[in-house]
Amino acid sequence: MLRNIGFYLQRTLKFFKESYFFVAMVLTDYWKQTGKNNTLRVGYNGHSSGPQKDWLYFFISELTGRHPIVSWYKPSVIICSSFGSYWLLKIILSIYKVPSIFFSEENLTTLKKYREYKTYLDGRPSLAMGFDYSDAGNYRRFPLWLMYLFPPEVAAKASVAEIQKRLDEIEKQHIGSKTKFAAMVASYDGYASKKKVFGPVEIVSRAEITEKVGMIDFVHCPGKLLHNDNSLKDEYHDDKKLYLEQFLFNICAENACVKGYVTEKIFEALEAGTIPIYWGDPNPEPAVLNPKRIIFWDESRAEEVLSTIKELYLNMEVREQFLREPLFVNTAAQEIYDRFSCLRRNLERVLEEFLVQDKKNDLIR
Repeated sequence: MLRNIGFYLQRTLKFFKESYFFVAMVLTDYWKQTGKNNTLRVGYNGHSSGPQKDWLYFFISELTGRHPIVSWYKPSVIICSSFGSYWLLKIILSIYKVPSIFFSEENLTTLKKYREYKTYLDGRPSLAMGFDYSDAGNYRRFPLWLMYLFPPEVAAKASVAEIQKRLDEIEKQHIGSKTKFAAMVASYDGYASKKKVFGPVEIVSRAEITEKVGMIDFVHCPGKLLHNDNSLKDEYHDDKKLYLEQFLFNICAENACVKGYVTEKIFEALEAGTIPIYWGDPNPEPAVLNPKRIIFWDESRAEEVLSTIKELYLNMEVREQFLREPLFVNTAAQEIYDRFSCLRRNLERVLEEFLVQDKKNDLIR
């Protein structure tokens, strides 16, 4: 009970803190009339400071041929996510009668701290996107890994052939010698505690997987979890892909085993040319990934999985046969292209009023 009281108290404090900063930001933008002379103004709410924060911003810029101004002075469109206060976001979407785009980088199905968002705000955003498979009218599936694999300036205009070329480049990454056995890069142990999830869900500990794989050979852990290696920061300057290129295997476990919840972790492993030891969705991105090129961790078959890893590690002939399997299935390029095309169509619909007015202004000028 005390845990629940603490959880709701934390959410309440988050609401008041973010509301204070939001009001201050709105007042500042109105006082300065930030972006008044710009036809496209974007209001951000609840986004992380990660490298993918501005992906949609630059995608919109490529799509419209304009450079949006980030401002809450009469915003043209709102871009929001699950990282902010749920209560505050509901208020914002009720007050501002402008198009809105909600994008979730997290698993909304089972993680307790995001559970309010699992209905994607009940149709309030003009466009909602995330990992889930949902039939909601305003929802389109657009998993985060797409943003890691393709920069927005490429995604906005790429053809199927150009996407295939990018996938072919990733296919070639496994060619070359590996000097180290395995790596596991994580800051925390996932959501291994049932008290952190909402509803029934299969869970696993990243630390336990790492310790078991570590019985074969040393596993490098440059993150906060099981930290034993400083080289990611000191030698590779936090370039995860460059760091992982040394390793034959990469342990990449998701926070929870939920259908559709496939993050960038497995794609980063493939992009770096490592063999992913993966736990999460039992059939991750079936229209994109070849399951025969992935080692799936299964706690109930741990000894069998460890035997496979050991054989691939020590037997070059078996490893070469494994590596002959393609990373991607034949439908991968088309599937990715369809995701980007769908995003373009939906953003054009969301921004229709702006695009029409912008064309009128061009004619006047």
